[in-house]
Amino acid sequence: MAEPRVNRAVLGGQFEKTPKPKWVGNPRSRSLPTGKELLERIQSGSDRPVPTEYLGAVRQKVSENCEELLEIGARIRPLMNGDKQIGWVRGVHLSERKQLKRWIKDPDDFILNMLLLGTSFTAEEVETMSVTEVFQLVEIVRKMTDYDISLSPFLSAFSCTQMSENLWFSKGTKLTNYENRIVTMPDAKTVRLLCPPDHVRVWASLCTYREQAKKRLDENWNAVLIVRPSVGRGAEPIVADLRKVARSLETDSIEPWSRVVKNEDKQLDDGWAHGGGSSFEELKREMEAMIRGDKHERYMDKLAEQMEAEEIARQKKLAETRKVKNTTGQAGVVDERVEYFTEKEMQERQAALKAGKTPPVKERLVERERRETVETKVTKFLKYR
Repeated sequence: MAEPRVNRAVLGGQFEKTPKPKWVGNPRSRSLPTGKELLERIQSGSDRPVPTEYLGAVRQKVSENCEELLEIGARIRPLMNGDKQIGWVRGVHLSERKQLKRWIKDPDDFILNMLLLGTSFTAEEVETMSVTEVFQLVEIVRKMTDYDISLSPFLSAFSCTQMSENLWFSKGTKLTNYENRIVTMPDAKTVRLLCPPDHVRVWASLCTYREQAKKRLDENWNAVLIVRPSVGRGAEPIVADLRKVARSLETDSIEPWSRVVKNEDKQLDDGWAHGGGSSFEELKREMEAMIRGDKHERYMDKLAEQMEAEEIARQKKLAETRKVKNTTGQAGVVDERVEYFTEKEMQERQAALKAGKTPPVKERLVERERRETVETKVTKFLKYR
């Protein structure tokens, strides 16, 4: 008697069989990376596994900053003038910028309100500043905003941490429901938050989806426990899928961070070429390495010697074959060309043949006659060496 199968629709249809990729069974349809893409992946370190110590350090730093950004609404830092603190500064979120652009049309007023939101200064203090001081203050606020935006790719991994779950179960969607929040600093100065950052809404959505996935997992486990006694081993594939989903929903798992954090352990003095930079220091470093003859240059020289030796051997074999063919009387190398003539050129050739003269030779373009052989490739390679 055939073994009964489990109807996966009973379990909510959450674990349907994953379809095979299109290239499976047909290697020609698989999209392979180009040489340039492969070189960029090797240089960026994306093909190398990220060390666990590096992942742990990134997770700790990012989690602390994400918690502060979500709980308080901004990452507020002291504004220093040398060794003296003159106020507080934070990044102005994109959601706040959108509201200011809707309400304020004058550029000067927009900058003033940006500084009032991003710092603890009053309007009178900002108006007494010089142009240089205002410019430097705007630049600091812009950098703080960029730092806050750089946390966005890590929100999905942060939502899987215990710190995120504690924050979610303690405050939850309350973090998204405030306007014009006033944060009082230790020196009694205040920083105003116009509205929550976009990070809060994204994080709240991720936490909601995570809790829904946990609920669906519990429901499917209950269904398996009910169905399993009647189907026996037929439920094993479902159990394996459920265990896989349970592992992906574990708290403080390192797997989500390994998918987000890239390996940035670059060794610029490893003797190989490193592209992607256009600054003077980077260009100077690469030029000095080329003049010094690092590993990359020695490898390219060895490759040039190998290609040149292969071309010399090919030309020698071709000459020997031609010599044997000519000696034995066999047909030599035959080269056929298709040549196109205009009506005027055909009339000129016919007139020359009737007159007993040699037809005029058509001047061929050099570019059309040039052929892409190994010899030309070697010539190009040596030209740029």
